[in-house]
Amino acid sequence: MRKDEIVDIVERTLEFLERSGADLLAQQYLSFALATFAKGCKEQLAHYILRYDVQVAQPPNSARLVLNDNANVSFTLDPYANLIGRVDPQTRSYPNIDLTKYDLQAKISRRHARIYSLDGRNFWLEDLDSFNGTTLNGVRIQPRQPLPIHEGDEITFGGTSFSYVETD
Repeated sequence: MRKDEIVDIVERTLEFLERSGADLLAQQYLSFALATFAKGCKEQLAHYILRYDVQVAQPPNSARLVLNDNANVSFTLDPYANLIGRVDPQTRSYPNIDLTKYDLQAKISRRHARIYSLDGRNFWLEDLDSFNGTTLNGVRIQPRQPLPIHEGDEITFGGTSFSYVETD
C-alpha cells in the first residue's frame, strides 16, 4: 500500500471518530497507527499528532538469542512476543522459536517459556511451568514469574543455553 493511501485511511478513520465524539479513541487509534502500519507517515499526520498530543514512540529494540555451543545459530526475537519450545503437530504446538533440533536430550517442553515486551524495548523472561525449567544466569526461575532480562544474560531452556544479545 502506498503512503498516501495509508494517510487517507488514517485521516478518514480519525474524522469518523471525531464526528462520533470519540476523541480518546481517536487519540489511541492514532498512537496505534503510528506505531504499526503508518510508521512512515508522521509528516503527513503532524497536524493530528499535535491536536491529540501523541508522543511518537521510539522504534522497538531488536534482540537475539545466540546459542552458546554455536555462535552461528541465533534467533531474532519479535519485539513483543516469543514462544520458545518444540514443535509438536499432534498437540498443535508451533512456537515461533523452535528449539527441537538443538534439544538432543529432549529437555525442552513444547511450550517451555516466553520472552516478551510490553513496550517493545524492555524484555521479560517467563517460564511456562516447563518440566525441566528455565534458568537465568544459572539460577532457576519460578514458573509464571516474569523477570527482566538484560544484555549478556545467559538463559537456559532445559539443557540448551543461549546468550541474550541486544542489537540496534
